[in-house]
Amino acid sequence: MQVKHWGAFGALGVLLFAGALACRLSDATTFIAQATLTPTRTRTVRATFTLIPTATATPIPPSATPPPTATKSPTPRPIVRTSTPKPVVVAPPPAPPAPPPGPTYEYAANPAACTHAGNQYIKGRVYDSKNSDASGVSGLKVGLGGADGSNSWVPPIITEWDGFYTFTLSEGGGRDGSYYVWLMDGSGKRISDVGGPIVMKSVGPDVPGTCWSGSVDFWKR
Repeated sequence: MQVKHWGAFGALGVLLFAGALACRLSDATTFIAQATLTPTRTRTVRATFTLIPTATATPIPPSATPPPTATKSPTPRPIVRTSTPKPVVVAPPPAPPAPPPGPTYEYAANPAACTHAGNQYIKGRVYDSKNSDASGVSGLKVGLGGADGSNSWVPPIITEWDGFYTFTLSEGGGRDGSYYVWLMDGSGKRISDVGGPIVMKSVGPDVPGTCWSGSVDFWKR
């Protein structure tokens, strides 16, 4: 029994050894086969390039209106300035100073008038206003003299109830010259403007400038 047992173990060992040897031979054969095979070259695919067509200039159709042509600006001419002498302005002489206003009197005198008559005289009337329906003023003194109205050449006369007054110079003429009249109050103070001049000229009625009858009226302001 033991002989058969050991014989079986020996057969099993031989079998295992043979299997192991066969495996090694197989591995060696595979290695040799791989070593002897000619390695194959792999082909690398190159990238391909697509050509882009060259851009061509597209002609632009001509417009309906032609482009403006450049015009050459005229060359400006130099301005020649000539100095013109300015006229000398002479200032006018200053106006003479106005005379100071005189005092305002209670009565104003109208412009003198003169006509031809048979005798030389000066007459007039004193009114209480300048209205057309004014009444005469009585009881005022009337002086006759020069332009200053300060000295009466004859005694003053008194205005009548209706305001009239009359100075008789001559019945036949010959009292030529310039005369002035004015009004005074009861004390002899002048209360009116000086009326005149009344230029007496004892010539015929057809001679220019003849003056026999002069008149000056007064009115209360």
